[in-house]
Amino acid sequence: FWHGHFATHEDKVRDHRRMLRQVELFQRQGLGNFRDLMIAVAQDPAMLAFLDAGVNVKGAPNENFAREIMELFTMGVGNYTEKDIQEAARAFTGWNFRDLQFVVNPAQHDDGMKTVLGRSGRFDGVQVIDIILAQPVTSEYIAGKLYRYFVREEASPELRRRLGELLRRQRYEIAPFL
Repeated sequence: FWHGHFATHEDKVRDHRRMLRQVELFQRQGLGNFRDLMIAVAQDPAMLAFLDAGVNVKGAPNENFAREIMELFTMGVGNYTEKDIQEAARAFTGWNFRDLQFVVNPAQHDDGMKTVLGRSGRFDGVQVIDIILAQPVTSEYIAGKLYRYFVREEASPELRRRLGELLRRQRYEIAPFL
């Protein structure tokens, strides 16, 4: 489930060790807390390679990473603005990897003021993930996707809303939610 949700591919990552570590990450944390999993994936060398983190630098943010986090991994299409993407991309500047390790290059990180989903501050990537997770649509999106994968394809908007509330009450803990 998580490998399909957090889509990466060997053709672009081009390092089987990174891909293996990502699969092991899903196995280790897949039934834990979604926030912890989202942060771990955002700092995963396979994901960073796949979404071009190396070219996401202060003064020239690359929006791939921020767009995928909002569009595919947490909120779904239509629940954010292009400005939210641009500002979130700045928060992830400087995030990169060296071999199999996550690194932050402070000289490449934009530590200026940003506004993401109506909140303003000198955010880094983890803080942006927290802002995204605070949006009710995020828990509805994740809960709905889990339901459609494990239970059945159809989930009414009302059911998605109720499942989202349940996931929020569980503080994004996946195992109790399931």
